[in-house]
Amino acid sequence: MSSITRRALKVGFLFSVAIGIAAFTVSGLRDELLEVYLLGMGGVLLLALVRSTREGSLPAGTSDFDRAVADLGSRRPSDSGELAMLHDVQLSLASAFHLHVRLRPILREIAGHRLWRRYGVDLDRDPARARELMGAEAWELVRPERRPPNDGLASGPPLSDLRLAVEEIERI
Repeated sequence: MSSITRRALKVGFLFSVAIGIAAFTVSGLRDELLEVYLLGMGGVLLLALVRSTREGSLPAGTSDFDRAVADLGSRRPSDSGELAMLHDVQLSLASAFHLHVRLRPILREIAGHRLWRRYGVDLDRDPARARELMGAEAWELVRPERRPPNDGLASGPPLSDLRLAVEEIERI
């Protein structure tokens, strides 16, 4: 029996006991208690199904980026800012402006550091050489002359494009 099943059974049992006690002590509210009981047990079952589905949702050949995003959802966030980073990634997918203002500077810093440490190339001073060393998706995102989006409400790039850019930066 998995930990998800055990937890659902414990919560369901405790909820049943609480509703049972309430049914014996309160008169005239049995119909309402039955509705609350059915709703609560449905919620417990639904939560258990969602957790078990999430637990087995990643295929074997996933990338490091996919595993990191999945790990953020399955464990308690540390004080390292992982939750804030996940939030920034999600908001960047929804907003091109958020991508430009919040996520792009972080990716630029990482790309610039990798270019400098591995090749001695400064991202801002030698953009031609930097472009040669990184992929097209990453370059489009971190290039020095990239302007903010004209439409502040435009949606951000698809997750696949962002994933590709991160993978290209990781390869530097």
